[in-house]
Amino acid sequence: MLKTDTVPVIKLRWFTLSLSIILLAAGVLSIVLFGGFNLGVDFESGLSQRIQIAPTGLEVAYDGDLDTVLSISANALTVEQRGEGGVATKLLRFSEYPTSGDIATALGGIEGISVRVIDGSLKSGNLLSGYGFPATLGNEAIGLNFRTSGTTSIEEFRTALSDLGNVRVQTVGDSDSRTFQIRLGIKEGSNQASLEAEVADALGKTFGKDGFVILQSDYIGPKFSATLISSSILAISVALALILVYVWIRFRFAFAVSAIVALVHDVLMMLTFISLLRLEFSSTTIAALLTIIGYSLNNAIVIFDRIRENTGLNANMGLRANIDRSVRQSLSRTLMSSLTTLLAILPLAIFASGDIRLFAIKMSIGLVSGVYSSNLLAPSLLYWISKAQKNVQIEDKAK
Repeated sequence: MLKTDTVPVIKLRWFTLSLSIILLAAGVLSIVLFGGFNLGVDFESGLSQRIQIAPTGLEVAYDGDLDTVLSISANALTVEQRGEGGVATKLLRFSEYPTSGDIATALGGIEGISVRVIDGSLKSGNLLSGYGFPATLGNEAIGLNFRTSGTTSIEEFRTALSDLGNVRVQTVGDSDSRTFQIRLGIKEGSNQASLEAEVADALGKTFGKDGFVILQSDYIGPKFSATLISSSILAISVALALILVYVWIRFRFAFAVSAIVALVHDVLMMLTFISLLRLEFSSTTIAALLTIIGYSLNNAIVIFDRIRENTGLNANMGLRANIDRSVRQSLSRTLMSSLTTLLAILPLAIFASGDIRLFAIKMSIGLVSGVYSSNLLAPSLLYWISKAQKNVQIEDKAK
């Protein structure tokens, strides 16, 4: 805890401004050097796929008259058959059938199902459920892929897709997982099916027709992508405009402008770190931005309320002293609320995956930026604007 009853916010105002300018300039420079943000598929039209290199252990086919569906979960493989007599389900738990050979024997015992064993020593728990599962079995055999140890470099994977042209590749997880995220831009006359076929053909030449699993496949058309971008910009602009009106009505013009500039600073600061860290800019980014705008505004309103209250109670003190005292009085509340929120978010940023993890990381950045702007930047801006307007007492009367 601080031993003084003030925080030298106004004394630090030039340091605060300089730090913000340096960080924002670094963000602009990174955007220029990297050629823009690392856009997600929802903001950049095209095909996005998550692919894992994994060998085929079994090939399964069915020549009966029943509708037979095979599905894979975390701990079991399920075969469901529908016919006039009802529904029959066969559950093959990996704990009971520990190898691919055991799974093959059990599947082969179901009437109409034939199994070709490619490798019967693979662990059942490593069976992968990719894009296309649950799968309806038929005369054409489908492959069951198993995750195995090994290394596939990103250079090897990128070389396999080099003939496709506008494709970006990045690794997902550790190198042992052999999982990659690709983004393929839209070509003239192409659609989702044609792009997926191109990727499958290219990978098949290097890793074999059934040597990989498509874990996820998303396609965004150019019209939807453009609409999403414009809608996101509109949502943030409307939110800031409404906040400006609200703060102006509740306080006065200097408070409103200070709050809006601080919120814009938080938005730009989050975008800066997203660019510097090469985080994916997706719809979760917009959700994080809008959340942080509301969170930072709440902190700023608490501090502004205290400044207004102290200004009325301490008539002989100038705005400069009241700002320093008000920030100190609100500091413990701001820090505690931010730290408790951060403690709830950090586990998601560390242990979660996918969009949830990205959202948590961006929220953590926004929380830190929000504490900084609401306690240092917004009060400093209020001081500068009020001093320029010359309609309030800036220094103590004793001085």
